[in-house]
Amino acid sequence: MKKTAILFAGQGSQYIKMGQDFYNQFDYVKDIYKKASSILGYNIEDICFKENDLINQTIYTQPCVIVTSLAIYTVLMKELKISPNIMCGFSLGEYTALYASKVFDLESIIKLVKNRAEFMQDATKQTKGKMAAIIGMQQEILALLCKEQSKADEFVQIANFNCPGQYVVGGTAKAVEQLCEKALQSGARRAVVLNVSGAFHTPLMCLASNKMYDIIKRTKYSCPEVPVVMNCNAKYLNSKDLPELMKKQIESSVYFEDSIRLMINDEIDTFIEIGPGSVLTGLVKKIDSSKTLISINTLEDLKSLKENTEENNQIKY
Repeated sequence: MKKTAILFAGQGSQYIKMGQDFYNQFDYVKDIYKKASSILGYNIEDICFKENDLINQTIYTQPCVIVTSLAIYTVLMKELKISPNIMCGFSLGEYTALYASKVFDLESIIKLVKNRAEFMQDATKQTKGKMAAIIGMQQEILALLCKEQSKADEFVQIANFNCPGQYVVGGTAKAVEQLCEKALQSGARRAVVLNVSGAFHTPLMCLASNKMYDIIKRTKYSCPEVPVVMNCNAKYLNSKDLPELMKKQIESSVYFEDSIRLMINDEIDTFIEIGPGSVLTGLVKKIDSSKTLISINTLEDLKSLKENTEENNQIKY
């Protein structure tokens, strides 16, 4: 019997009309969007499904991505009734994982993400940080370059450990720009400043992380029914540590590669990505191409998985 992990997409994977085919097909998905809109105070269907510029603003992006992801997850569970062994999400996707493992209920998770988005957007306005993707460089060399560029009130660090040779750095604008130059001079294949509003997963987010810590401490939560691998330490969640871990989740690095290796060591051989896009399965393929990788982004993806499961018996849960 194969062991399965579900991966939940993060911010940056959003696009107009994401999740719309699930919304059109299932009434219970419409109910999720209706409840989310009531909690958020705006019509989330309009932002997800109609042409607009709001979808790429952090304050709207995060609720839209998580509602899309948890709606697709709900359909997957109802239609295929699988029993995943582990949950993991990339950055924002960790909140979907916590909902899916029943640490938080639907209302709580949407309220938390609404707060997270607002706090992070406020922090970006105050700190003016940047992020950049560094491709084709060894982790040890990049870490050393970051250390060399971090002086006085300027700093840069590895914010996302995605997969071998693919990292994202974040920090103060000047340090990030200089790091890109140094990385290219030191052999990096690419060094590209990202079109994001701030330096996520760095200490420049400490204002947001402190506010989230206070809110999560006041929010009711439960022990996970399915193990959850956490971003900030690539370890399984111990629920007593949840407020502190969710604080670190915003201001600390995302150890995605280490999280995947932990799951592989625990005999996970099938990874199912839930949410808009297919970025995470692409990263897993670069970490270990021998694993079965599935992305559920559209209704057609779900139908294909169902057919493979029922007719060809390729995947067992």
